[in-house]
Amino acid sequence: MDTVECMRRFLAVAETGSFSQAASQMAVPKSAVSSSVTKLETRLQTRLFHRSTRQVTLTESGRQYLPECQRILADLDAVESQLQDDAGQLTGDIVVDMPGRLYASVVAPKLAEWFRLHPKTRIRLLGADYRIDPVKESVDCVVRAGTLKDSELIARPLGNFVMVNCVSPAYLKAYGHPASPADLSNHFVVGYSPDMRPAADSFDYFHNGHNYQVAMASRVSVATTNAYLTSCLAGLGIIQVPHHGVKHYLASGELVTILDDFTCPPLPLSVVYTSRRHMPKRISTFINWLTEQF
Repeated sequence: MDTVECMRRFLAVAETGSFSQAASQMAVPKSAVSSSVTKLETRLQTRLFHRSTRQVTLTESGRQYLPECQRILADLDAVESQLQDDAGQLTGDIVVDMPGRLYASVVAPKLAEWFRLHPKTRIRLLGADYRIDPVKESVDCVVRAGTLKDSELIARPLGNFVMVNCVSPAYLKAYGHPASPADLSNHFVVGYSPDMRPAADSFDYFHNGHNYQVAMASRVSVATTNAYLTSCLAGLGIIQVPHHGVKHYLASGELVTILDDFTCPPLPLSVVYTSRRHMPKRISTFINWLTEQF
C-alpha cells in the first residue's frame, strides 16, 4: 500500500469521523481502511486517532497532520490534473451525489457516452435524497433541487423542472377527480420528509401570481424519492413531482395528472461543488458535461 493511498484513507476517516463511513465512501473494506491508517501511524511513529466503540477522534498529532495531509493531496491532485491536461486523458474516481430518481431518469441513460469519451474514469454515486455536506462526505459535486442556501459552495444552474400533480387510476377510482384545490379535503397526499422529521403534509401550488398551501392528510410518509413514486403508483395518495421523472408512467397510463392549473412553480436544479484552489480536470470536465445533460 503506497503512502498516498494511506493518506487518502486517513483523510476520509478524519472527515467522516468513522472507519465504516470512510470505507463505504471509498468502496473498500473497513479492514483495508484500518490497516492503511495503522501503516501510516507506524510510518509517522505516532497515533493519529483515538479509537473507541462509539467514536473516532483525532489525536493532537492527528490534528496537526490533517491540514498538511489535505495540502499535499490537493497539490498532488493539481499536478495529476495538469498532466492529464497535457496527455488529454482523464483518469480516476468522480464522487457524485444526486437523488436516485434523477440519476435513473436523466443521468444514467447518458453515462455510456461519458465513458466512451473518458473510459479511464469511474463514477461513484451516493444517491442520497437528503442534503449532505459535500466537504464532510468528500463528494466532488452534488446535484440539488430547490433554492440553495450554502454560501460557501459554488452553484451552477442546470435548469428548471416543470412540476406536475400525479395520482394513479386506482386512486381516482377510490376518491374521485378533484376539480379544484377546494375539493382536496377528502383526499390524501403522500408525505415526503427526507430526514424523517415530523412535518405538516400539504398540497402546494402557484396560481395567479401567488403561492398557496392546502393542509392535507396522508396515510404514508416516506424519506426517499423512489418510495414517494412507488406509493403513488400503489394508489396511496397525490404526489407533486418533476414531469421529467414520471413521463414514462404518464405515457403508459400508470399515472395521470390532476389539477393541471394548480401546480408548484418550476423547480430549479443546480450542480454544487466546493470552492477549491485546485480542481482536478476530471471533476471540472464532468461538471461541464453534466450541465449539458439538462
